[in-house]
Amino acid sequence: MSETLKVIEHHQSMRNYTGRLLTEEEVSNLQDAMLQTSTSCFLQDVTVIRVTDREKLEVIAKCAGGQEHIANCAEFWMFCIDYTKLQKSVALPPSKIPFKLLYSGLNDVALACQNVLTAAESMGLGGVIIGGYKKQIDVVSDLLKVPYGILPALGLCLGVPDENFREEQKPRLPKRWFFSENEYQDPFDENELAQYDEKMAEYYKNRQHQAREDMNWTKASKAMLSGKNDGGLLVRYIKEQGFILENE
Repeated sequence: MSETLKVIEHHQSMRNYTGRLLTEEEVSNLQDAMLQTSTSCFLQDVTVIRVTDREKLEVIAKCAGGQEHIANCAEFWMFCIDYTKLQKSVALPPSKIPFKLLYSGLNDVALACQNVLTAAESMGLGGVIIGGYKKQIDVVSDLLKVPYGILPALGLCLGVPDENFREEQKPRLPKRWFFSENEYQDPFDENELAQYDEKMAEYYKNRQHQAREDMNWTKASKAMLSGKNDGGLLVRYIKEQGFILENE
């Protein structure tokens, strides 16, 4: 197995770090990994805001529901969809950013963020992707002085992992649930789901940190999906930043 595959297969989100800051060489290598990420139609529509101000990180952590690893990580990068470069270079109308560019921009941001995280893990670092700040995205936007035409889409915490907090990998659903050939094939199987929920219940119960009794994948997913729907704020913010969500 290649070293790259080993890194990918051993991935797990890391939220606790030793406190060592990244060297400038490490940061530069991660920036290079981001630059070489695939980008839709070669629009290069991703900008990263590297947040090093600890007071700002404290605010983002609170906006994300008290996620202290945001305040305590060695590096926090905010990945943004950015069409200001195109507005200035090819006269993209500043008041109309078509939905197709929002769609492709979200793809590009996700690819760039994952590329950086994988590169970081290959360097012995660890991290976790952040999205919870979107509940107060207007506050975060003001904090980072995000102009019109830019959308903060994903955050990424990075640092040297504290190995005392490394857990077993979370079990995944059966492989066949993720792959179809030639056409969509419904993989759902009640027995397989029950077996998977048993594995997840054991995982949650046996975690060294933040163990959870009487919890499995189905229950955790229901709890997540039953939360308050704050999509209205996000839709309003996206429109205010110049992105069109419908024929307007």
